[in-house]
Amino acid sequence: MKKRVEQRVCLKFCVANEISCVNALKMLQKAYGDSSLSKSQVYEWYKLFKEGREIVEDLPRSGRPLTSNTDKNVDKVKKIVLTNRRVSEREIISTLNISNGLVHYILTRALDLRCVQTRLVPKQASLVLCM
Repeated sequence: MKKRVEQRVCLKFCVANEISCVNALKMLQKAYGDSSLSKSQVYEWYKLFKEGREIVEDLPRSGRPLTSNTDKNVDKVKKIVLTNRRVSEREIISTLNISNGLVHYILTRALDLRCVQTRLVPKQASLVLCM
């Protein structure tokens, strides 16, 4: 369970047992330390639970969904890079028609690559200088 959802469950418990919001905040800060919800978030969720909200997860939001970061796109980028290690991010962007931020994220985070002398290589690779 995510820590935020876990803390919301604790808040819901505090509301059910009529523990004040201030005391609930202190309990969360003591239990979770620096990773606890902020004061404003605690007050907001406390109010929602007091009004009768049952669901502790976030409700779906409107807007553009994050659908581009899929395993399918990661595999496509990986295939392009393995075919040609000198390929640029711009070439990948134009080939797959996905955003430059996503291409950079896939290369650096999902595939754990970095650019060394215009080649994409694994981050853990050691460099050997030829003299």
